[in-house]
Amino acid sequence: MKSTPTAVLILAAGASRRLGKPKQQLVFHDQTLLHRIIATAADLNAGPVLVVLNGETMLPESETIKTIVNHQWQEGMSTSIRCGIEMLQKTFPSIETVIITVCDQPYVSVDLFQELIDTYRQTKKPIIACSYADTIGTPVLFHQSIFQELQELSGDKGARHLLNKDKHRVGLVNFPLGAIDIDTEEDYERLIKQ
Repeated sequence: MKSTPTAVLILAAGASRRLGKPKQQLVFHDQTLLHRIIATAADLNAGPVLVVLNGETMLPESETIKTIVNHQWQEGMSTSIRCGIEMLQKTFPSIETVIITVCDQPYVSVDLFQELIDTYRQTKKPIIACSYADTIGTPVLFHQSIFQELQELSGDKGARHLLNKDKHRVGLVNFPLGAIDIDTEEDYERLIKQ
């Protein structure tokens, strides 16, 4: 059975209000969080990588890494998701699944991305989310049958309500380290001391 490509959509346009500086540029293990997640997505080698930015950070593009500037990033995460899905469908219309991820979860790995893909292939559920700290969240794999719902999102809630809306559509991958994310200076200090 030939597997179809899976895109990775990295949401990196946020304001980092609680942190007070761009979390995308924080360094962990000699790489910025942004470059770390891009490298992880590229190493997966499953399909194109799309990075949604706010225009303040620019990255070089390649054949498989595309940047998208979200000029409405202040309106919330949903605008970045909509920008990314729109570009994905225009540029790579044959893509059937996309993994949406963020840059402030430093323990996201190629193995985790692959587990999302494998779980989708096994269950055929249109949403495969990560489970950690009594929640479900990113990274999340979405089948193209959910793309329209992603394009209808609004506000700063992202796609979380889709994960909770119809739980029978959602498969889960255990990712305990997903609870470690960087929202405050204290979070970052704890991370670099590990």
